[in-house]
Amino acid sequence: MNWSDIPLNPGRKVLRQFAALWIVFFVALGVNQFLAHGRPGLGLALMAAGLIVGIPGVLRPSLLRRIFVAWMVLAFPIGWLVSTLMLLGLYFLVFTPLALFFRLRGRDWLRRKPAPEQDTFWEPKENPLDPLSYFRQH
Repeated sequence: MNWSDIPLNPGRKVLRQFAALWIVFFVALGVNQFLAHGRPGLGLALMAAGLIVGIPGVLRPSLLRRIFVAWMVLAFPIGWLVSTLMLLGLYFLVFTPLALFFRLRGRDWLRRKPAPEQDTFWEPKENPLDPLSYFRQH
């Protein structure tokens, strides 16, 4: 994930989708505040913000270009941090203990260590009897 991955010049379709999601997100958030938390003022303000920004954005997507780019620039560090932490966790909490467990058990599926009587890693391959079998790979 690089800074160059941020869409600084998004297309109309992307901006229209952003506007539609803006409406859905802020209206749902407003309904939640209004009904579930008993905050009618905040709920109506969130619904109004969703509709005031979202509807013009659906009709004329170029109006939301600056909001979209600002949103993406602000979200980039969060996405970078989360993805890096997820990869670190996956590596150190899953792969490293699994590799240590396999090493302690002596598992070597790649056969990197030759047997004492083995001079080479070469394994003979059987040649097919019929050259047409090259077209019937299994």
